[in-house]
Amino acid sequence: MIDHAFLSNGYGSALISKDLNVDWFAVPRFDSSPLFCNLLDESKNCTSSIKFNTEVAFERSYINDSILLRTNVIKNKEKIASIIDFMPLAESALMRIISSNDSFEVYVKPSFNYCMIVPAVYKKVQGAIFKDPNGKQALEFKYVWNSKVEEKTSYSWKFYPGKGYLLFLYSADVGYGLFSKKSKVYSIPSEAMPAAVSYWESLLGNTNINPPAWAAHVFYSSILVILGLMYKPSGALISSPTTSLPEIIGSVRNWDYRYAWVRDSSLAAETLIKIGYVIKGREILNFLINVLDPSMKPFNHTLFTVDGGPPPSEYTADWLNGYGNSRPVRIGNAAHLQIQLDIEGEFMNALSTYYNFTKDKIYLKNVWWAVKSISKYIIKNYNKRDSGIWEERDIPKHYTHSKVNMWNALVKAAELAKELNKSTEADEWKLKADQIKEYILQNAWNEDVGSFVRFFGSKDIDASLLVMPIYGLIGIDDDRFLQTLKKIEKELVKDHLVFRYKKDFLGSVAYPFGLASYWIAKIKLMQGDYKEAEKYIRKLVSCANDLGLLGEHIDPVKCEPRGNYPHVFSHIAVLMGVYELASEKR
Repeated sequence: MIDHAFLSNGYGSALISKDLNVDWFAVPRFDSSPLFCNLLDESKNCTSSIKFNTEVAFERSYINDSILLRTNVIKNKEKIASIIDFMPLAESALMRIISSNDSFEVYVKPSFNYCMIVPAVYKKVQGAIFKDPNGKQALEFKYVWNSKVEEKTSYSWKFYPGKGYLLFLYSADVGYGLFSKKSKVYSIPSEAMPAAVSYWESLLGNTNINPPAWAAHVFYSSILVILGLMYKPSGALISSPTTSLPEIIGSVRNWDYRYAWVRDSSLAAETLIKIGYVIKGREILNFLINVLDPSMKPFNHTLFTVDGGPPPSEYTADWLNGYGNSRPVRIGNAAHLQIQLDIEGEFMNALSTYYNFTKDKIYLKNVWWAVKSISKYIIKNYNKRDSGIWEERDIPKHYTHSKVNMWNALVKAAELAKELNKSTEADEWKLKADQIKEYILQNAWNEDVGSFVRFFGSKDIDASLLVMPIYGLIGIDDDRFLQTLKKIEKELVKDHLVFRYKKDFLGSVAYPFGLASYWIAKIKLMQGDYKEAEKYIRKLVSCANDLGLLGEHIDPVKCEPRGNYPHVFSHIAVLMGVYELASEKR
């Protein structure tokens, strides 16, 4: 079961199990090859662990509304040790501050290039250097301890009762690492920990939402997850820190989500702006604007690397068994080869949200070229096929969700044009939007099945049809939508969790999709059914783990995370759900 703590410093990430294993540590970037990659193949034992010789239990929590983790080790109902794990700000590092009344053993075994390269080990007086034999990069391990330490093997040390810390630092060149002349510039706990706590606490203080008690813990964790998935140097927001954590254990639904999707980023920007994080939301918008091409399809890739570069080709790491023997392990994501026509619409919705909350006409004028290029492209291409929000890897189709987003993009563009007194563009885009609306309503409705459908000519529904009234394409009381909603609730809802659809090119879908919980909760609020809306968000919140973390999917029986973890979509659903519930009560 994926139940790990998520750590970040805005550059890289780490995932730490309840029993203190560092099973994922990716630096210097989120999409770097993880130095500890136990999540992808336990048989490689590529991890760092802290093991006690007797049977113990663990209690953990984030510290003071931060993304620093404290784990207490319990023996016979008494605390015998405390470990604080965090990533120092602006360093490719992980620090573990330890106080223990019992002996324990530390194991350190990293690798390079997804476990393909075994490092050379150079032992030091207080640690070791694990160096890539093909270059200068290394993971350096250093300990500072006020008691006895014994070297056990090339990869392990025994620590006697005492206090101190462990520091793991990635160095592109060992010449300026922990054991070099430059070692004094790197973090020590007395400085690094208070700085990190203060940083994350200050970010959490920006929200304008007072969540209900039943949602507060997961609400604040969701903010930390989204902010923790932002790459500081560029403002890019990755969808998840992991690759190939399976939707279905033992199956092939395994994808690499360590990139900045236009769709996910736009939805996150909109969410952050609405709950009070206007500047952070604008940082994401700035990243998207900086990768926008006005000469062709505005977003010519569906996803980008964290520095704004084109995504890498997808390949399979056939030498890895995968999480729970779930093969293949994928590096890169072939979705970048697809044409997805909804993404400009989600971006325009986020940009419109930013303007409506700030009335920042200077910003709008500066990005007007982007609004014009998006509008021009949509007018020329709204009747084309695409791969859609679900990134189907088969023949492109006329997906209803994509058409709705293209319509919405033109509506938002026309509204923004009015704000700048550009009446010619406003009238032209509004007229075209009306034409696209009629085009959608004529083709997305299937009289034979009595509902709107996933794509033109289909007989199937999917959860993304819920955005039709949310965006305002159709009234919430329209009989056609009510019939569609009835089918969605009958076929895709189970115990207030929502499946995105029944099947796709890989076969049947096993687990509900976190984001869809927000969509249907919003629909219920639009219908005036507050209690039912709250049930959907309560259910989603209840499936978060003890740290308030959610995966992309949810096991409806065990109420556990599935898929890449933590995932921005599910945390967006929590934040937007709580926001809408709070707005309804105002």
